[in-house]
Amino acid sequence: MENSPSQFSASQSHELIERLFRAPVERHVLPNGLTLVHRPDFSSEVVSVQVWVKTGSIHEDAYIGSGLSHYLEHMLFKGTSRRDGKSISREVHAMGGSINAYTTFDRTVYYIDAPSTAFQQVVDVLSDMVLHSTLPVQEVERERAVILREIDMGLDDPDRQLSQALFRTAFQRHPYREPVIGHRELYEQVTCEELRGYYNARYVPNNMVVTIVGAVAPEECLAEVEKQFGAVPRGRLAPVRVEEEPVQLAARREDIVGEYNIFRGGLGFKVPHMSHPDSPCLDALAHALGGGESSLLWDRLRNQRNLVNYIDCRNWNPGGSGLFWISYVCDASKSAAVEQAILALLGEVAAQGLPESVVEKARRQALTSEINGRKTMSGQASRLGLGEVVIGDIYYGRRYLNRLQAVQPVNLQAVAQRYLVDESMSAVTLGPAPQIIDSTAALEEKLALEPFELIELSSGARLLLQPDSRLPKVHLRCVLQAGPLYEPADQRGVSALLGELLTKDTLHRSAQEIAELIESIGGSFTATGGNNTISLALEVLPADLDVALELLSEALTAPVFDSATFETERDAQVASLLEADDEILDFGFRKLRERFFAEHPFAVGSDGRAADLVALTVEDIAVHYRELVRAGNIVLSVTGDFDPESLVSRLQPLLEKQLSTLAFQRADSSLPVVPVAYTGHEVMDREQAVVLQAYPDAGVQSSDFVVAEVLNELFSGMSSRLFERVREDQGMAYYVGTTRVIGLQTGMFVFYAGTHPEQAGAVVSEMNIEIARVAAGEVTEDELARCRTRLKAARPMGKQTIGARAMHAAIQLTYGLPIDDDAEHAAKLDQVDAAQLARFAKEYFSEEKRVQLIVGPAS
Repeated sequence: MENSPSQFSASQSHELIERLFRAPVERHVLPNGLTLVHRPDFSSEVVSVQVWVKTGSIHEDAYIGSGLSHYLEHMLFKGTSRRDGKSISREVHAMGGSINAYTTFDRTVYYIDAPSTAFQQVVDVLSDMVLHSTLPVQEVERERAVILREIDMGLDDPDRQLSQALFRTAFQRHPYREPVIGHRELYEQVTCEELRGYYNARYVPNNMVVTIVGAVAPEECLAEVEKQFGAVPRGRLAPVRVEEEPVQLAARREDIVGEYNIFRGGLGFKVPHMSHPDSPCLDALAHALGGGESSLLWDRLRNQRNLVNYIDCRNWNPGGSGLFWISYVCDASKSAAVEQAILALLGEVAAQGLPESVVEKARRQALTSEINGRKTMSGQASRLGLGEVVIGDIYYGRRYLNRLQAVQPVNLQAVAQRYLVDESMSAVTLGPAPQIIDSTAALEEKLALEPFELIELSSGARLLLQPDSRLPKVHLRCVLQAGPLYEPADQRGVSALLGELLTKDTLHRSAQEIAELIESIGGSFTATGGNNTISLALEVLPADLDVALELLSEALTAPVFDSATFETERDAQVASLLEADDEILDFGFRKLRERFFAEHPFAVGSDGRAADLVALTVEDIAVHYRELVRAGNIVLSVTGDFDPESLVSRLQPLLEKQLSTLAFQRADSSLPVVPVAYTGHEVMDREQAVVLQAYPDAGVQSSDFVVAEVLNELFSGMSSRLFERVREDQGMAYYVGTTRVIGLQTGMFVFYAGTHPEQAGAVVSEMNIEIARVAAGEVTEDELARCRTRLKAARPMGKQTIGARAMHAAIQLTYGLPIDDDAEHAAKLDQVDAAQLARFAKEYFSEEKRVQLIVGPAS
């Protein structure tokens, strides 16, 4: 039996759109000109407060290309008349919140996500930062070095290089052509006085919008914002001249060559602003061309002709004008054919148009995007800010979705003819130099949720259910034990490839048919692989639950490992590994992992090893499938808007009868890891150096795991002593912190930093000083309190979405841990003290077990 996607009538679509925008929004303009937009949401005890300053890199006037806006974003974390820089991050972390900011072409946004009980404190911190920053001279100079490291990172990042090349090629006069972070030579000339002048001119209340979403009553919200932000008077705000881009009359091109493992390319076409009547048509066209695995570009160039490893299409137009942008990754030898094939397909669409089905798919995908954007308080606040600041209408989302309902195939053909023309095209490429091409490898009300219900079936499969009707979505997450411990030594990466192939061809549908089906209903069907598991995730609207169940059933019981699909996905996985090796941090981490784990399976990441993947066969995949996909290795977690009783009856045939009931053989997770002490240097021709230092770690089933969690938090984040010493006090690194490779009973604890090659040794010394401080028992109770609060707050903040909750519950059950252990976890955190941290550091962070690697230029 085959289900087809349910069709939404115009009235059903309108009803769902109105339901999304039913929650009231409060909008106030204070006497000083500041705008407040607030949506109360009591579904979780979380609040997101965001300050949108209407200034970005295009507003830098005489200083265009200097990165003033981005520089200011960093500097506002450095202190006010009431708080020094370190106090800001410490205070936010102490309340259990997270603070961050970003700068783009037309805005700078500062935001804090925190428990709603800390609302007043959050508003106080943000208003103090944006309105009362002191910009200390010594901090300006110290942060200059940090941002220079960030500029180096951009120069080393191939994807960022490609996007910057596209913008400077497409825009000859408009400030979009300049990188937001600025050009090094211009940035280095910025003085403290110039930075202060820019701050005083642009950071005035009448140039700001505050968006707030969360468990805060409207009257409390307005009163607190008036108190903290309303006390500052309106400022003078001079208009900024933004140079208009002249009409493009001919195609433009830029080709970049260098030491890259893979070829990247992009084609951009000029399009109008987001509020233009053609915008919904262009968005729908982008979905049709490159919005998923059933899209025209993906199917034609990847599935049918195997020309690309990856391709997508997006309509970027938040400013005065934008770009309709197609990007791809391919083998260098195929680059010319790829560009020809793209242009041929665009010409075909312009000449012949598209079928009606793409319109329905675009509607579903737009609705799904709007729903997904509302999953967290931060996402909702960002949507309000986008409407108010970029569009000038907080209800733009409703107007946009309703306008999309009127889009017809003839409209898509018309915009293709109007905008996707040679005269407005800009083409950029980035790839290996010609002499090395031949050596490139082939490629809305407060609602407490009920705990998860566990149903253990006679087959050995386990089902977890948690209904949640607050949003019209259902998420199914199927988790299986897999990964390095289950892979033959010469088949590394086979688990991740199997996971991806399970979402493709079955006895009843081809991979293309599955992609078309799931995207036509605005759903998603994805696979992920990790150190210990692989998982399949399906998310759909409630009306399409039967489609999701049928797809999951076919994936688990009737996969067909088609040779063409196998080769395409295997080559894509190989290409992803090569692409990662272009990134200095990813490359260094891979080398560190190989050295640290040696013969242990964790020596190779879940994505595998290129040589092993190239040698894999379809039969290898089939064997791995038969070993892993058994009822006793299945945990299926379902969250969202569904009826439990009905769902169980529909799932029983799959979980009790159709899955293999052969006993599942669990791998031995107690294999010892005995790292051999090592200090070395990996040469990579880049501007920056990466410092990596690894030690043994505790697994998730170890009583020491929570101690390691606290240490990871202690060493990471903007309020950590390591961050403050290395980045804030000495400006030696743009990023510094720790991360972990986690197994059930073992792991790897890694210190890392990105720095200038000449400062690598000094960074290593700072890392060792911090380890010695912990081992000496000198961690303060204040530091511990911040770590505990942050880790406790991370649980509810990380489980706001139905997908995150489903994944967490399924993973916990798979690992043999309590399904909902938040309270137990909090109690364990409270028991961790400086003595336990010292014991852990002495036992695990010893020189005899340390593997140290510096990656960077030979000098």
